[in-house]
Amino acid sequence: MTAYKNFVEDFPRRCRDILDFARKPALSRGLEVTLSLMVASAGLIVPYERLKPDGRFGDHPSGDNKTFADAAIKLKLLLDEPFVTSRLWSQPNSTWQDGKLDSVKGYPETWEGLQKRRPISNHKKVSAILTVVRNALAHGNIFTFNSRENMIEGIIFIKANFNEDSVIRNYSFLYVAPKEFQQFLRSWFDFLYNCHIPQVTAFEVLKDAA
Repeated sequence: MTAYKNFVEDFPRRCRDILDFARKPALSRGLEVTLSLMVASAGLIVPYERLKPDGRFGDHPSGDNKTFADAAIKLKLLLDEPFVTSRLWSQPNSTWQDGKLDSVKGYPETWEGLQKRRPISNHKKVSAILTVVRNALAHGNIFTFNSRENMIEGIIFIKANFNEDSVIRNYSFLYVAPKEFQQFLRSWFDFLYNCHIPQVTAFEVLKDAA
């Protein structure tokens, strides 16, 4: 097992390799959604957390958003783009939808808010989409919408919204068909690959960590 050059280009590239070579076996066994969620849980969250702008909890321990400053700037610009016209999703037709839920009790098929979902607004930014997806993956807030034949028609990502007293006020959700979520993942990996992390810098990181 060769060592990682870094966790913002090399690691997610390997995640995409897994997505590619495992796609057909997963599809033949009805495990394509499981594969997508497994890959996303690592290949989306890890580089996103390491490259995104520092938040209210301070710097990421890796310091990658400073070490790979050019890539961090590209991510910051991407986060500010409207999602439906961004490099992560620029298809004319889409199953990406969103909305709010007052409760997540019972099965998704019974959620009133889910039945009122709408296509994502042309003005909704990439940052809003990634925040919900990242939060759902990190906290296990993932559900599926199933057909009468018990097939997965949609993946639902949920993020809890809190009031000033840290009590859950409601939930934001994203809904997308499995195939389109996999397309989104591939676009995410393409974005990271096109950040072109300088190998000299990557090797310096390894040397410092040795």
